[in-house]
Amino acid sequence: VQELGAHKGAVWSMKFSVDGAYLASAGQDEIIRIWQVREDAKSAGGSEGSGGAGSSSSSKDAGSEKRRGFFQEKPYRIYGGHKADILDLCWSKTQFLLSSSMDKTVRLWHISMNECLRVFSHTDFVTSIQFHPIDDKYFLSGSLDEKVRLWSIPEQTVVDWVNIHEMVTAVCFSPDGKKALIGSYKGKCRFYSVEGNQFEYITQMDVKNTRGKNSRGKKITGLQYMPGVDRFLLVTSNDSRIRMYDGFTLCCKYKGHRNANSQIASGFSPGGGFVACGSEDGCVCIWSTINTFIPSVNPFYTGYRSDKNASFETFMAHDDIVTSAVFAPLQNDPATTKRVAKSIGIAPPTKAAEALVKPNLKRLGLGKSKADQEREEAQRAGETAMRAAAAVGQIIVTSGFSGEIRIFENVGLPIWL
Repeated sequence: VQELGAHKGAVWSMKFSVDGAYLASAGQDEIIRIWQVREDAKSAGGSEGSGGAGSSSSSKDAGSEKRRGFFQEKPYRIYGGHKADILDLCWSKTQFLLSSSMDKTVRLWHISMNECLRVFSHTDFVTSIQFHPIDDKYFLSGSLDEKVRLWSIPEQTVVDWVNIHEMVTAVCFSPDGKKALIGSYKGKCRFYSVEGNQFEYITQMDVKNTRGKNSRGKKITGLQYMPGVDRFLLVTSNDSRIRMYDGFTLCCKYKGHRNANSQIASGFSPGGGFVACGSEDGCVCIWSTINTFIPSVNPFYTGYRSDKNASFETFMAHDDIVTSAVFAPLQNDPATTKRVAKSIGIAPPTKAAEALVKPNLKRLGLGKSKADQEREEAQRAGETAMRAAAAVGQIIVTSGFSGEIRIFENVGLPIWL
């Protein structure tokens, strides 16, 4: 639905602000650009045109409608100051932005200001950063010098640090801020307690297969907890696998994309119902997490295993590596749902039909009968199921190796291959 000629060179990181109003992008050209979401896009779930995952089933009428961009065409802010590739970005809930770089620094910015507010120096490339989810006066930084540091922003000092004796490639806080997770170049994921702002070792997981060519751990490229659930952890690694952990137990592996050498990280949709990830073949892959939590059954009889998910949706997004694919933090709205229902051959009810199904009982002076309540509940459940099954109205923003940013909207059911 939109394309932005955003950067010169690869885009290594894209992150939406917590409120979903801005997108920060950065990469090889050493510049951070802040893109503002259009006001009408916030409420309408994107443009009225077609495109995106499953878009092949959209109607010609929808494709011929005048498209309106999801983002403003010009950046809201442009930040310069880094002297090498920018590797990671992170927003706080108060609209502060952190950027980490191959110039061995982390820089602090705020959406209301044009200049850099703080510079935090390191001894090697800073590969990953994250604000503390509860108290954003603190943040984590992971570096190729094998150290993870917990910084105090007001004091501009390291409160505590830990050496994991492997190059650090990903860091993450637990949603409650009580634990820090560290991913390494050799495929190890370590858990530390950070209560009291002190690192205390808890345990370690080896992110790898038990046998085969991937039995040796590969670089961890992303760590993220499921929104609203502090049990489920998503781990992306360079063996072209995405793993979901329930606590410290592996509960599902997602495959279908290619991620052998790139710093590509997967991410959840706003409600956690889907996982999206870029790929080295130019595609974006999307998996549903619903089956992940179905109790395991005997695969001999069903042919289905809940611990492996190779069923996914995919669409071609770029001509080269898709370095990042993120869901816009927006919810589905009824207008988008009706438009998509029409495009896939499901006619929305007319006003007369709706009056027959849902008569205005208040005007008649009557209360709702049990049958009416059950009918309304069934209708709501059906609408919810349709939206969830097709991820109707979801917006995915992708970045490519050549510097462009593309915005896709899911406006139809996928085609089974």
